[in-house]
Amino acid sequence: MKHLKRFNESKEDEKLDILDNFAYITDKLGEPSIGSHSYGNGTKWNLSWDIKLDLSVLQEATQLIQKLKDIVEEIDDVLSAADRLENYNINMSLTNSLIIELVPKDTGDDTFKFIKGFEWRQLTVRMNEVERFFNSRGLRVVKWDNESSFDEVNQTNKLEISLNKVDNNVTSEFYRLIMAELNLIKDRDYQMYVNGNDIVIYPDEEKAYVEVTNK
Repeated sequence: MKHLKRFNESKEDEKLDILDNFAYITDKLGEPSIGSHSYGNGTKWNLSWDIKLDLSVLQEATQLIQKLKDIVEEIDDVLSAADRLENYNINMSLTNSLIIELVPKDTGDDTFKFIKGFEWRQLTVRMNEVERFFNSRGLRVVKWDNESSFDEVNQTNKLEISLNKVDNNVTSEFYRLIMAELNLIKDRDYQMYVNGNDIVIYPDEEKAYVEVTNK
């Protein structure tokens, strides 16, 4: 129990330190929602602030310009925080929310377990392990999609993983590693192919699915 307590305290301290580094943004936008997931031996953090900004509708010009100026200042502060949080790579997106993702640079050894398991027609892929693999090789996962391919007739779906660029050497390595795991599944056959910067994992027969998890 003592080891568990020290771990929890350490993670809470890490969370408070991260929030402190983005205090300027919080002062402007209010408290963010914050989540975390295991990432190798480290923790990946996600922060999200509601910026209440809709650029698609007409609005009073001076107010909109001021909102945009405020956002630019907040983005500048993200760069300052990135310098201070040197143990993380920082990703960001901006829509009606400002979302910041902190990915630890040191995630442990170079071994991966992409498949969480297979149970009752469902293959579960670990998103964080897939992301950790590609990040460690200079690529980034930009999209996950296992919904648009749903086939109601055959009761199947596919998992599409989109990367930020094409790298045949890295995707070939990923193919070898994940197929070694997929070939251990006896109840259903699963395959993988690469199309440019897209990776597709799919069942080779009907009544089988691909799901994802952060755990």
